[in-house]
Amino acid sequence: MSSKQLAEEALSISSSLSGLILVDKAAGLTSHAVVSSVRKILKMDKVGHLGTLDPFATGLLPILVGGSTRLSDEIMDGKKQYLFTISLGKETDTLDYSGQVVAEAAVPQDFDRKILGVLREFTGNIEQVPPVYSALKMNGRPLYEYMRATGKLPDSIETKKRSVCIENLELVKCDLESQSVTLRVLCGKGTYVRSLARDIAKAIGTVGHCTQLRREYVEPWSVENAIYFSFAEKPSEQALLDRLILPEQMLTTVAKVELSEEFLKLLSSGNVIVLGENQIVEKTSEKSIKSLVHGSKVFVSILNHDFMFLADVEHIAAESIYKIKPKKKIR
Repeated sequence: MSSKQLAEEALSISSSLSGLILVDKAAGLTSHAVVSSVRKILKMDKVGHLGTLDPFATGLLPILVGGSTRLSDEIMDGKKQYLFTISLGKETDTLDYSGQVVAEAAVPQDFDRKILGVLREFTGNIEQVPPVYSALKMNGRPLYEYMRATGKLPDSIETKKRSVCIENLELVKCDLESQSVTLRVLCGKGTYVRSLARDIAKAIGTVGHCTQLRREYVEPWSVENAIYFSFAEKPSEQALLDRLILPEQMLTTVAKVELSEEFLKLLSSGNVIVLGENQIVEKTSEKSIKSLVHGSKVFVSILNHDFMFLADVEHIAAESIYKIKPKKKIR
């Protein structure tokens, strides 16, 4: 095969490649650096991540590739689980070990007892102020960009309290010698663990910052199923492709239906498709039929063609027809 043919084949593969890759990020890497590396390894432009991990943090970083980058809104609302360690006695401007110390306080001798007494205060719906060094955007720019540029936020910008949900918070370890505590938290969207560490330290009468932070779970995926990624150990193209989770496997509650080739032009143009009961391809599963009747979204593809849309579906029972409205081209 000539170099031109190889290039054309690679281009064809990358253009149809779509899905999710679970990465176990090492400390020191930014989430953007992982995305950039995956983009180069797979030789494709459309690559993005779900939920920024701080550079000092490790653990699960879901990477979307191809048309699946359009599915971030559908899969971002799940729970997340973190294992984190709070070093007590010093608070930093970044709320982790990479920052400058901005406050110091004595650590209560009985902090191991006090920590058990305050955990209940931080479960359920709570309010927290996001870190000033964070990816939270104000006026279109992440807060960390303002802080790195000037060391402070503009007067027009204020990080306000926001409500987050902490489903479970448990003590894993207390280290009396190092004056640190390790906790595991299961939380909802928008939770900042560094802010949680700061607030827990204050609740027991001192200050603190994160020295370790590891994301173990992003619903429904575990870091145990992720591929390790560091400066020194980057996976090969084949290793990434072997871990690819297909779009229909990412959203397990959204079924997939296949239509016959008569709908090829309509679907590829993004037009509304009106179906009768007898126009669904026979291999459509019972789950897909139920989704057409009761669901609001389905994956739609054409038999023998390698492209797919996420679509809204409306069942008009009185007329025994379905209206399928393609919304996002996934591949």
